[in-house]
Amino acid sequence: MIGKRTDYAHAVTRVRALETRLLDKARIDRLAEAEDAAAVLKILGESDYGAEVSRLDSVHDYEDILRQEMVAVRELFQKISPHPQLTDLFFLKYDILNLKILIKGKRLQQQVDDILVYAGTIAPSKLAAMVAEGRYSELPPEIARAAEEADEAADPQLVDTILDKAHYSYLSSYLSQHRQEFLRELITLKVDLTNIKSFIRVRAAAVGEDPRARGELMEKVFIPGGKLDLDFFLTQIDEPLPAFGDRFARDPWGPVVAEGIASFEQEGSLTTYEKLADDYLGSYIKKAGLISFGPEPLIAYLWAKENELQLIRIIMVGKINGLSTPDIKKRLRDVYA
Repeated sequence: MIGKRTDYAHAVTRVRALETRLLDKARIDRLAEAEDAAAVLKILGESDYGAEVSRLDSVHDYEDILRQEMVAVRELFQKISPHPQLTDLFFLKYDILNLKILIKGKRLQQQVDDILVYAGTIAPSKLAAMVAEGRYSELPPEIARAAEEADEAADPQLVDTILDKAHYSYLSSYLSQHRQEFLRELITLKVDLTNIKSFIRVRAAAVGEDPRARGELMEKVFIPGGKLDLDFFLTQIDEPLPAFGDRFARDPWGPVVAEGIASFEQEGSLTTYEKLADDYLGSYIKKAGLISFGPEPLIAYLWAKENELQLIRIIMVGKINGLSTPDIKKRLRDVYA
């Protein structure tokens, strides 16, 4: 482990205090039940988001609030984390996202500066220079190799897969090496739930095709690092989805898969599965509340804040697009508070 658990005493005290200011279920319900997007922002204006809300010119600019809030969380961690080499791992996702955007933008000769995220560990301008020059030596070696491969991939659709595989592999390796079992298990769960989602997509999208083609597609999208290996999925590539779901009946996440598949077969959407999977991960992360010192409470707060921003995003998108309150609530994840 990097450092001692007591190194995190001050940081944990800070995030415990900040947790009390997260939007609770009652406030989220008020947002979801608001008449329209303008009413949602009015309610948000009564919270810690008030200053940012007051600066918006239009309800359609709500994403500015969410981006700025994420940057503020990043800056907070830079100030309070005693071991940023560990906590920075959980902001790496934003560097990976920016790499995906920049590499695709380069391929399509499109300007993408306005959609880059500023909550990562590397300034977007620096990443943009790397992609423009095709030189990635300043990234961790595993990520650098993946960026080079993605940059040269014949199929632009493989960019996400290549970078995702390297991202999760790097996280798993680092956390295992430094004996961060709680956080390593979090990544393992995330990988397994992601691979299950990919399997559902592959199995549904490739109905009627040669099973070998399905298997090849699954191999392309499969992310190593979970407890479920590739062979587990390949041996079931021709099974009906409900039968696949039955395989998890005795697993803690069995209801996630069963209900997610049932909803997918009925509605043709993975929205329910994604919600249930996120809630399951959230229930695991909440166990960090039982840990007095260490990096886990910081990562739990980061997840809680990201989840809160996602809830606001789902509500705003729903209101702007005229979805009913029940439809919006059906998409909402559990709150951390």
